[in-house]
Amino acid sequence: MADPDGQVREVREVVFGAVSGGEQTLKELVHEYRTKGPVYRRTVQTTLKASYTNHYRRGLIELLQVLEFRFNNSAHRPVIEALELVERYAKVGNTTYYPLGEHIPEHRGTSGQWAEVVRRDDKRGRTRTVRMVYEVATFQALREQLRCKEVWVLGAGRWRNPDEDLPADFASRRAEHYTELRKPRDPKAFTRALRTEMEAELGALDAALPDLEWVDITERKAGAIRFTAPEASPEPRNLRRIKGEVRRRWDGVPLIDMLKEAILRNRSPRWPTAGACRPRCWPRS
Repeated sequence: MADPDGQVREVREVVFGAVSGGEQTLKELVHEYRTKGPVYRRTVQTTLKASYTNHYRRGLIELLQVLEFRFNNSAHRPVIEALELVERYAKVGNTTYYPLGEHIPEHRGTSGQWAEVVRRDDKRGRTRTVRMVYEVATFQALREQLRCKEVWVLGAGRWRNPDEDLPADFASRRAEHYTELRKPRDPKAFTRALRTEMEAELGALDAALPDLEWVDITERKAGAIRFTAPEASPEPRNLRRIKGEVRRRWDGVPLIDMLKEAILRNRSPRWPTAGACRPRCWPRS
């Protein structure tokens, strides 16, 4: 080969010339793929599975034998059934899959990003459920549902039955409580006001986007919207204290939800109160 470097340069010119933005665009695509793509996701899942199998599994299995998990809505039953399955097979030998014919409860943890690794084909081409991966996905689903009190722990304090968070006279004084919360009792009126607020805010966002220098919107496979990360500012000491107190009192509630709710309750002109919505994991007490 007379000039291998010349051929490489020619290939680079052809490839980069075919892509809008050239070499820089390709570098960004590769970076996004590595940090968000399936290869990166499988790496994280594999690492998590290994940590669970080698370190955390024993303790979590023992907790299952001590704690009693309950729910108030049958929609959350699958996670409880999955925990019962995990506990039933906890002392079984080191088998890769659950037995054929065993009922495997489907829940939100076994779908989405975990779906492709929870099940795989065995040597005979039969689709099987991988025990360790299923356990990891189930415990992750349990964590999320505990935070939102979709699932609760019998006899617990923070993780108690969410019905106990309501005032004892809530049913008999429902009208008074709704007045205090500034919420209509008619669900259609509530959703109508919320829809109106969302349409107004989305319209304002749509009008403001073209003038935002830190937002770039264009056609790209990795996502049409790209934000320019601002330079990080030092975190104020008092902000750290507030975040620590929020975490101590309500654990899973992000500070931004607390600030949003404070704005809504103080009737700030920028945030209409009619459609004020409750964050998914907002405490009821």
